[in-house]
Formats: sequence, C-alpha cells, structure tokens
Amino acid sequence: MAQVVWKDIVWTGDDRERGIKELLTILKGYGPMEVLRFEKPGQYKGKLSLWLDEKGVKHITLFHLEVIGAKRRGIGRQALKHLQRIFGGDVYVQDPGEATSPDEMAGGIHVRQPNQESAMFWIKMFTENLIQSVEGDLMNLDENSSSQEIDTLQRRFSTTSKDSAQPSSLKTSSR
Repeated sequence: MAQVVWKDIVWTGDDRERGIKELLTILKGYGPMEVLRFEKPGQYKGKLSLWLDEKGVKHITLFHLEVIGAKRRGIGRQALKHLQRIFGGDVYVQDPGEATSPDEMAGGIHVRQPNQESAMFWIKMFTENLIQSVEGDLMNLDENSSSQEIDTLQRRFSTTSKDSAQPSSLKTSSR
C-alpha cells in the first residue's frame, strides 16, 4: 500500500494499488477522478474524491471527515480550510446525502443533506462564511437566508443537541 505525505497529510489511494508517483499526480490534479483516504495525524482523517473537469477546474467531494485525538474544538473548521487551500477549486461535502451536480453550484464549499448530529456544526460554519450553502431535508441555507432564519435554526438544533445529551428521567406517581 503506497502512502505519501503531501501538505502535512498522509494520503493513500482508496483501492490501495497506487504507487507514490500516481498518488502525487492525482493530488496535483493531473490524474483521473480518484477516491483517496487522508489523515493528518492526531487531528483528522477522512475520504474524498478528486477530479478535474473539462475546463481544468478541480472538484473535491468530501465523503467522510472525522476529527481524532483529545483536542477537538476547531479541528473540523481547520480541516475544511486546509483542504480548500490545498486544492483550490470547488469543495462539495456529502453528509450523508448525494452530491449535487457541479453545474448547480459555483465555487466554495457546499453541504448537502446534513444529518441531525452535524447540523449545528454546519450552521456555525455557514455563519462564519466558511461554507456557502447547506441544502437538505433539515435546512436550506444560502446567500438569501435571513438572520432570522439562521437564528431559528440555531435555537432548534442547539435545543435538539442539548436534549439528546441529557439523560432521560422517569417520573413515578405515588397513589
């Protein structure tokens, strides 16, 4: 299994049959579309696809991103910024739904189908202007979203996450 350290991240091919030269070619955006696994030791790991369109623009679809290690606060944010800086181009996040076609979005980081557990993270990333859109059954955020809509979503998901973190209690009635 070939591994290469590039831009402070350990990269491997998903099919594990790639050589170092092939991995570097893919990472620099000159190869065909490939699925790669990556890990920044002690911080995060994940899986993404990388491809170059007919206009020469790089597209990255992030399938999985997991923060690892004891210190977690801000690592997901750093990971997204780092990946976008490395590759430039468009970054699409598949969380866990299907990726939107590249023609439907222009530039930046776009999230499709966030789940209940990650919703608050994506809302925060949107309010910090790190991502440009969030689309799915739970919410739709883009440049036309009002601050009132965002506030409502923040209250809804902060309440939901607190409720799921609280142990349930049973009340008994005495007769």
